[in-house]
Amino acid sequence: MCECLQLTIESGGFPESTLQSNASGTYNGENYWEFDYNGIIIVIYAQSSGSSDWFYGSALGGGTTYGRYTPTIPTQCPYASYSPTNPVLGWSDVSALPFIKTFTTAECPEDNCGNQDRTYKKFESIRLPEVFKEQDRGLKDCCCKYNVLGDASGDSFKNDVTSAWIKLSDPSDTGTFLLKKNGVSTTYTPTSNQFINEQNARFTTIDWGAVLTSDGVGCYTIEIEYNISGVIGTIVWGTYILEPYTIQNALHTARVKAIFNGYQEIEQINFSGSEVESTFRFAGYIGNRQPNTEIDNIIYQNREMKSVIRENLNSYEIFTDPVDECITRPLIDLFLLSENQLFISDYNAHNHSYRYQDIAVIVDESPSVEYYDFSRKAKLTCKVSDKFKNKRTFYK
Repeated sequence: MCECLQLTIESGGFPESTLQSNASGTYNGENYWEFDYNGIIIVIYAQSSGSSDWFYGSALGGGTTYGRYTPTIPTQCPYASYSPTNPVLGWSDVSALPFIKTFTTAECPEDNCGNQDRTYKKFESIRLPEVFKEQDRGLKDCCCKYNVLGDASGDSFKNDVTSAWIKLSDPSDTGTFLLKKNGVSTTYTPTSNQFINEQNARFTTIDWGAVLTSDGVGCYTIEIEYNISGVIGTIVWGTYILEPYTIQNALHTARVKAIFNGYQEIEQINFSGSEVESTFRFAGYIGNRQPNTEIDNIIYQNREMKSVIRENLNSYEIFTDPVDECITRPLIDLFLLSENQLFISDYNAHNHSYRYQDIAVIVDESPSVEYYDFSRKAKLTCKVSDKFKNKRTFYK
């Protein structure tokens, strides 16, 4: 009569585990064993003395029966493997237990019987996409939608693009990007791209000018269908209202465009070498240029002063209108944090200058957020400056 039983099991969502157990007692004249597999109790026991049939279930002699093993010759030791192609030859699998990938029972190694807690094991962790759904706390605020403009002229500051990405856990996992208009897949088909230095991730970039040409104005959603280690799901990246670029449609908005080319620790994705481009349009204002002129003069012996160097270190300010978190969060946690290249554009009629058309800048000071009592709205302010410090005159 076998004393120690080793169980190797893997099911959907869990890594493979090897468990060992000495006999917990006898039932129907044969030993039985109990295992705890990620909180699921599995009991292996004999139907009768002999034993022509072995069962695994949730309780000894009762509860839910997950499957059985019928050996060709009755045996006192239930050594068998689950065979999905021919369950008659091994353990059968029924739907009561999460989908079984592996289920093997065997004799324990003689020098390690029952000592599974002393066996070193290493597993790769599985990280599923985080989907956050806001609670309904009684406010009547509408769901957040992003305004995007499309244009086929080739002028970057007139045409918006939106990138989306997903982190996978294994090269065999899949992430499929979908663009839908009013819930129906569009003629425009998003392209799934491989990150150059990140094997387990995918991204796509939606060109709204191309979408406008193929599918027209309207309400769109970007969705990602994923299969990560057998776990299947769908996340909605965002909802977008697409209109053609015109002065009227762009009025009262500002836009930042970022190119991501570094390691994003928040999402654990290496963007290096991929140069993923994305824009973000919001109700607000970008401007208030300050030259911040650096002045270096020299006084000669005759007390005449002459210029050595003058340099304009231009700075600008980014303001949002009082907006919801779906606007401030991407600005704070993505566009003003993870950019390697940042460009600013403004579309307000009252701006002192109309020259803010994809000006290359870099974040100069930490963004600040002004909150309002008894309101979900907040206003973000951020100071940026010229990326290239080449606005100077000097003696040569």
